[in-house]
Amino acid sequence: KTKYEADSVAYVIAKQPIDVSIPYDAAAKLAYEASDKSMAYADFKTKYEADAVAAVIAKQPIDVSIPYDAAAKLAFEASDKSMAYADFKTKYEADAVAAVIAKKSS
Repeated sequence: KTKYEADSVAYVIAKQPIDVSIPYDAAAKLAYEASDKSMAYADFKTKYEADAVAAVIAKQPIDVSIPYDAAAKLAFEASDKSMAYADFKTKYEADAVAAVIAKKSS
């Protein structure tokens, strides 16, 4: 009976779920353990998390798109601004289209 009870208890214990969760601050703890421990863990964790956030922000994509009317805006800024930008843009785009057509025709 004692062996049966021991085997039964061992069987039940073996069937218990195993906790494989990872603590929220595991990365900071591992980094702290690998560090020279020159500061308290709480201070290290705060700095580690701030550095991690800064690293993620630094890797965010940068918008390098160019607005559709960028060429017209640059040309307008270099012009004498004798007409409103909307009118200038319309004329600039018409002139650009005409120049492309002329080059295709030649």
